Amino acid sequence: MKNNKNNKFAGKKPAPPTKPLTATPLSQTAAALLGNKYYSTKPDYVPKPYLGPPGKLNDVVKLELLEKEDASTVKQIWLQYHLQKECLCAVIPSDIYKKLISRSKECPLFIIPLPGDKGFISILYQNQGDHLVFTYLEQFKKHSVNAVPWLIASHYTDFIDSKGIVLMRAEPNLEVLNNTQAQYLYNQIQSYLLDDTKYKIMETFTKRPHEFDFNLVIKDMEKMSLLDNKQSEMASNVIEFEKEAELVNESKKE
Repeated sequence: MKNNKNNKFAGKKPAPPTKPLTATPLSQTAAALLGNKYYSTKPDYVPKPYLGPPGKLNDVVKLELLEKEDASTVKQIWLQYHLQKECLCAVIPSDIYKKLISRSKECPLFIIPLPGDKGFISILYQNQGDHLVFTYLEQFKKHSVNAVPWLIASHYTDFIDSKGIVLMRAEPNLEVLNNTQAQYLYNQIQSYLLDDTKYKIMETFTKRPHEFDFNLVIKDMEKMSLLDNKQSEMASNVIEFEKEAELVNESKKE
């Protein structure tokens, strides 16, 4: 028999085999972006399920306090409240909003190219009442109504009659979009719904799809990547509607 006293491994059980390393499970949204990391901000981490903005204004602010203020003060409070949050916001004049949402319901679907460092991906815009929902088109084709939204813009109409304003809050799914990309998407749909020339393109897409030319939309797309810091004009999370209000006022005078 061999002497095991000098054998430091004697009597020890062999180490169990190491488990192979496994990648962090991807969520549905992150999985949709495999091979296209240019649009992903948090591809392997989801802190909580994406729900978008609250459904009611009272879930965001104390409604009874805002009811006591005039429209100018409400606007100031709303914009200041969202200044440091990872979302978009706006205060929309009621007549502008009525035009926007009326056209949105007339043309409830559209395709928006989201530019990046390598071409673009197609984002599907959908009207859902007072909410505008943006989803990755390829993911929608695969999962239909179960596709996870990338951006939801909710319009709160609580003060549309009493103060003549509508409050907007849009929350991006930070797993796949950042604020700059989210603002680009909202600005695009805003311009297509409110600009009469661009709206004709949406009407063609909705009512005469056989005549629709997606190249017209691509030509209108920003040429610069939205993932760098060159577009300083898009640094704010506030969506402006002043130009649209001026156009409406001028048309009324005529």
